Amino acid sequence: MSEASEASEVSEASKTTVAPAFRFSLLGPVRAWRDGVELRLGRPQQREVFAILLGAAPRTVSLPLITEGVWDEADRPSRPDHSVRTHVCRLREVLGHCAETPLLVTVGDGYALRVPAGAVDTWAFERAEAEAGRLRAAGGTAEQARNVLASALELWSAEPLAGLHGPHARAERDRLGAVRQSLLEARLELDAEIGDRPDLHAEAGDLVIEYPASQRLRGVQMLALYQTGRQAEALSVYEDTRRFLEHRLSHLPPSERRPCAALRELHQRILRAEPMTGTGGPARSALTADGVPGAHQLPPGIDDFTGRGDAVGTLTGMLTHPGAGHRPARAIVVSAVNGVPGVGKTALAVHAARQVTERFPDGYLYADLRGADREPLAVQAVLVSFLRMLGVADGGIPSDGDERIALYRSLMAERRVLVLLDNAASDDQVQPLVPGSGGSAVLVTSRARLTGLAGALHLRLDVMPPGEALELLGRIVGERRCVAEPEAAAAVVAACGCLPLAVRVVASRLAAEPGTPLSDMVRRLGDEHRRLSELSTGELAVEATFELSYSKLSPEQGRAFRLLSAVEAPDLGLHCAAALLGRDPETTEDLLESLVDLNLVESRRMGRYHFHDLVRVFARARNARDGSPAGTSGAFARLLDFCLATARAADAASHSVDPAERRLIDVPVTAAGLRFGSAQAATNWMHEEIPVQRALIDRACADESLPLAQAADLVDKLNNVLPGTAHQTGVIAQAGNVAAVAAARGDRTSEALARYVRGNALWHANVFAEAESELRRSIALCDDAGGTGDAGRAGDARDARLRGWAHLTLCAGARVGGRTDEAVEHGEAAVRLFRSSRAGTAEGTALGELAFNYARQERLAEARAAAERGARLVGREPSVSKAIGLYYLARVLRLCVDVGEALHRAQEALELFRSLNVPAFEAATGALIADLHVQAGRHRLAADVAETFLPVARRTSGMLEASLLRALARGLDHLGQRARARTCLEAALGLFEQRQAQADADQTRALLADFGSEGSPR
Repeated sequence: MSEASEASEVSEASKTTVAPAFRFSLLGPVRAWRDGVELRLGRPQQREVFAILLGAAPRTVSLPLITEGVWDEADRPSRPDHSVRTHVCRLREVLGHCAETPLLVTVGDGYALRVPAGAVDTWAFERAEAEAGRLRAAGGTAEQARNVLASALELWSAEPLAGLHGPHARAERDRLGAVRQSLLEARLELDAEIGDRPDLHAEAGDLVIEYPASQRLRGVQMLALYQTGRQAEALSVYEDTRRFLEHRLSHLPPSERRPCAALRELHQRILRAEPMTGTGGPARSALTADGVPGAHQLPPGIDDFTGRGDAVGTLTGMLTHPGAGHRPARAIVVSAVNGVPGVGKTALAVHAARQVTERFPDGYLYADLRGADREPLAVQAVLVSFLRMLGVADGGIPSDGDERIALYRSLMAERRVLVLLDNAASDDQVQPLVPGSGGSAVLVTSRARLTGLAGALHLRLDVMPPGEALELLGRIVGERRCVAEPEAAAAVVAACGCLPLAVRVVASRLAAEPGTPLSDMVRRLGDEHRRLSELSTGELAVEATFELSYSKLSPEQGRAFRLLSAVEAPDLGLHCAAALLGRDPETTEDLLESLVDLNLVESRRMGRYHFHDLVRVFARARNARDGSPAGTSGAFARLLDFCLATARAADAASHSVDPAERRLIDVPVTAAGLRFGSAQAATNWMHEEIPVQRALIDRACADESLPLAQAADLVDKLNNVLPGTAHQTGVIAQAGNVAAVAAARGDRTSEALARYVRGNALWHANVFAEAESELRRSIALCDDAGGTGDAGRAGDARDARLRGWAHLTLCAGARVGGRTDEAVEHGEAAVRLFRSSRAGTAEGTALGELAFNYARQERLAEARAAAERGARLVGREPSVSKAIGLYYLARVLRLCVDVGEALHRAQEALELFRSLNVPAFEAATGALIADLHVQAGRHRLAADVAETFLPVARRTSGMLEASLLRALARGLDHLGQRARARTCLEAALGLFEQRQAQADADQTRALLADFGSEGSPR
């Protein structure tokens, strides 16, 4: 190209402007948008031309280069230049003409697209890794760098230049694919560094299959497996890597066929069992005026003021840079700090005020408004004091209140003064003390949120973080004592609820008793009934501070404050609180929000309420003093009744069944309870209110005035709606407690239900022998109570359903133990009992379990018929029951070798279990799908599915974990990762043997027998 042509091109490039209405994509099909409307770019060859120009934009591409990029030599038309010009002409019509800033221009013997780089998605995509590196080099966090990479990877919608097959498209796909691989490697390395991805090993393993030569990905996989306690598998990944490189690089010298130095170092650290977090180690990412006389009245600060860096920064920012420039320069700034009594509002306000005094050259005014006292300080008295400090003689102070306010504001209008109003009672007490204009600022502290102060900036001060609370303790008692007893020091701070006043009181007492061990104070604070009395020294007392706020409550507020504290749960939902108080939700919300405004109750989420730990202790002490045992028991009876009514509705909704069919005990409820429009809403409510329901069950066991039968029914509903190991331990313990109390009270009906629930939960926890014992005791109790199994009456129907569920769980237990004939006997008994009691959904569930055992007896036709009938009976609406029915059907279809239909049904079940948050069955279905992929020869899919569901299985069931490890091993074996496959099989065998699952253990031993000592097939 001539110098003149080059100058022309530079001149053209300097004019590069394009309306921001254009947007282009190469990461997927070649696409273009103008003003948000997608353009039709024409036939493939025309899109090929556009892709070449777009990829080079804004540089010029010559005709010969375009020709070579669109066609292979053998496929070129006789006049390729003519074809290119035709495509360019049509593209100009598509893009639209713009005389001032033409988009597609002719330059010399070629063409150029004048688009800004940022308009094409590949620009950000290709520069993301470098941008992340620059961010880290400038002091950015790993999380920030990861966000850059993740945003870039989200641009990859499909194969780049999809549908185009010319030489340029093929080369560009390879190049962009390499960029994507590097971005993935960098992002996973940052995931490992940050350490917040428990499933990281699964994604890394999948990517290793896609990019087997990537040692970066294999390093991430090893580190992620090691960090989750899977050391043997991590070492197996290294062994598989070594063998892969030996085979792939066999043409190179041996020294060049071994893993890279970083991978070898990581291998050695894993062998030495060195502790490694995600922030280090070989897998770490390479991204790697004079004042007014007397107007200087701030109180002294605290010498040992500790922490509160964020709060101080926020507050000083409010006072000096309010509104980030949106507030007029001469506007009055009002900043209000509120928080629970004893949280350190005054200390913070004084400390922050002293940080900004130079911004207020005309001085600072201070008043303690005594808002917590029975008689807060009168506003007029404060005005007199302030006017005096502003230089007004007593004879010049007006007697009329309004005139005082006017004079005060007139004096403040041309001054810059900081006014600190401490311990305000209300908006009305503060408002007259706010200057009317000028550059002053007002800083207010209050126990209540002052919502009536127009334009005020609010800061709610929370308790100290544990680290800052420990620092405060150490500054007062001495660092050496805290270092000598670190656990006791942490326990002292925790017992104080990190409330600064409480920490200061305890620390002052300990400082006065240098020979007293911190552990002794821990013991004294451990007794809730003595805790408040321990938190006092001299004139400082936490209880007295709370009492000032409590004494100002109305009778209705005081009752709500006391009763709310009696529930042993972290927080309480609005409807539960309404039931506890015996008020409608609207009245309850107004009542509780008034306590929130007073900072006696906290609400960090709409509709949920909780206490600070020490405020709860205080409230319970006041309930013991000012309430009545009968009143408290009555409140718990209302709450138990409401929760059972709602739990029954949740159970019915989650299984899409008539509520009467789910009842296994005859106990009435009087509350209407909540109703749910979907199974998901039902399970969500049950999850959220678990602590409340558990607290009610415990209370019913301890308080004979509460109906134990309701507690037994409630623990059954918890077990039905919330399966999984996260809840099983609690259900097992509480069902056992209910059973023991019921036995002591001679309540055989409640005991029978509780023992069934405990047996069922034990079965799900893989404690099979104890589960069988409890289930048989439940059936025996039904027999002793006179049950016959005749479902002609309502009571008998409930008895039949309880027996049926016990038999069904025994059926599953016998199946796991390999006793198929016994399993069939129990399964058929369950079906008969459910059918006689007209419990169709339960019958469908029983048929599904029975069908699986029929299939094991090789009665395949009966098995399929039973499973299909079971799936029909469990209903059509999305529910746990429907999902279980589909899961049972899929298991049977697999044994009938109908793999395609089995996979379809299993995937339907999986979607339902996921939407309904049933992790145990989610993991079970994942194991089934993995086995189906193995059966169909889709080994990579099998390994991927198994890896995905292993974390879920580890949280739910050792049996499921073992099943998934076995499926993973079978997939890995066929993918050539035999060392890791053997490790997985050995882990699976150990889990099966621990649970005496004989059939599964035998199958796993047979698979292991196919491996030699070096992990290769015999």
